[in-house]
Amino acid sequence: MLRSIYLLLAALACVACATSPLDRRQVVLYSDQDMARQGEQAYREMQAQVPISSNQNEISFVQCVADHVVAALSQQQRANLDWEVTVFDQDQANAFALPGGKIGVYNGLLDVAVNQHQLAAVMAHEVGHVLANHSNERASQSTLRNVGIAAARILGASDTAVEVLDQGTQLGIFLPFNRTQESEADVIGVMMMAEAGFDPEQSILLWENMNEVGGARPPEFLSTHPSPETRIAELQRMMPSANNVMAAARAQGRNPDCVFIRQ
Repeated sequence: MLRSIYLLLAALACVACATSPLDRRQVVLYSDQDMARQGEQAYREMQAQVPISSNQNEISFVQCVADHVVAALSQQQRANLDWEVTVFDQDQANAFALPGGKIGVYNGLLDVAVNQHQLAAVMAHEVGHVLANHSNERASQSTLRNVGIAAARILGASDTAVEVLDQGTQLGIFLPFNRTQESEADVIGVMMMAEAGFDPEQSILLWENMNEVGGARPPEFLSTHPSPETRIAELQRMMPSANNVMAAARAQGRNPDCVFIRQ
């Protein structure tokens, strides 16, 4: 029975196949317009519920970095999305980007991303998630999971069988899938920051900083993110190409100068 359900899910997934910017096959069930509307709604709700920074120094610095990152996108990528950035006044080292081009940066990140290059590494990584349609993928995977569980119950599967299906999708699909997305966003992001003229070597220093403040972590096979060691090793592998991209960008006059004066 479980095999039949997995085959059903595979058939449904093939109906909605797409391709990521790195030529990875994707399953996306929702339109770009639907995802942009959801991203816009979530962003406005956050702006209404989460304190927004009034520190003009923080706001100007984050906006400057965001402008350079977005300027590195293709004309179509800039035109198709309404890019916007908000600095939230919360002490956590995090940022996000939502479908539709909505970027959020928590000002606690500025204690870890200590210069414009490291902030650009985070922001470009998050923008990479948007460009690769990762939110659509996650929503689609969740929908397929729910369909599979509903089908199992309709077909009379026992509670144990349903639990096996649920755990199997979590460990066998969702966790590796999320790590794949994170690695993909790293690749897209480091090349994007280099295209904007930021120093890609600083992305390695950023994740070293993140590793220091991150505390204890679960084993990588139970984590939604690659381990810091895996992430840093992959970034190091990309550095020759990324440095060449940065050199070409700077030769064309793309040399960001975003300054944050810590008070």
